[in-house]
Amino acid sequence: MDGNAISRPSVTVIVPVYNAAATLERCVESILAQSFRDFELLLVNDGSTDASVRICREYERKDPRVRVLSQPNRGVSAARNLGLDNASGKFVAFCDSDDSVKDFWLSSMMSVSGKAGLVVCGYNIHRTEPEGWASHTLGHTEIFTDDDVLLETLLRERLLQFVWNKLFNLDIIREAGHRFEESFSIFEDEYFVLGYIRHIGKVICIPECGYDYRFPPDFMKKYDFGIDAFRKVVELIYEIAGTSSGKLRLPSIVYWYKVALGRYALSHTFEETREHIEFARRLASSFHDGLLNHIMLRIFPMHAVYLILRQQARMIK
Repeated sequence: MDGNAISRPSVTVIVPVYNAAATLERCVESILAQSFRDFELLLVNDGSTDASVRICREYERKDPRVRVLSQPNRGVSAARNLGLDNASGKFVAFCDSDDSVKDFWLSSMMSVSGKAGLVVCGYNIHRTEPEGWASHTLGHTEIFTDDDVLLETLLRERLLQFVWNKLFNLDIIREAGHRFEESFSIFEDEYFVLGYIRHIGKVICIPECGYDYRFPPDFMKKYDFGIDAFRKVVELIYEIAGTSSGKLRLPSIVYWYKVALGRYALSHTFEETREHIEFARRLASSFHDGLLNHIMLRIFPMHAVYLILRQQARMIK
């Protein structure tokens, strides 16, 4: 690879890094082992206080494709935005520092990158034992031009709501002024992906499972599931798909809003929660998957819904 190819790579891979010393080498080694070689790797240090910075600098010294960026601790979205500001590739991919990728991760997506504005691949997810590894994939290659079909299919198959199983076009991101929402502590991936979809006409999904996602064992307790952030995600879905009741079957959207709403209800009065319950009813009406799906939200008295959601949230905590 000549100097010009290094300075102007086909792909920029962005990895936010915050106190990830325990998993960072596994992550970076898997990226550098890609069969597709024409990429740069941006390691964005987000104010780490462990050995992460030293590890990043070692890779920067050893491999000319690696660049290290640093900022005070501002969160994963700000770190990704810093990466986007400094990216020089035509395409952008993201990886989390506690995950890893197969050697065909980039090559499989790049092989179809000219066919659509967004490439989506499958992934492997590892949960705590005894579940172990499982794969999420559409199982075949499919091009989506209808937003309704895209949302219903990829949300059902759990392929839409992450950035790390996708290949984005950097020119589209910059022309649209598209950014990660830095005020979000959760749902930032969904918001970014949905916002990006608004600017493209085609999405291609491929069957290869190129990403290995390690699901945090304390996921349900780790995040606050901010209801305001998730409402913004839902509003984007409504913008893309419309508001016709029963038009789409997206029961997972209702489920996660219920999780966020339960957390909210724990620390707020019924009157403070009432408007959010009304919004949940609207969601359940719009996106249910059958007559009995989310029936509690759709027909129970609002105060009963409030009490049930609080109890469910206590069980998670």
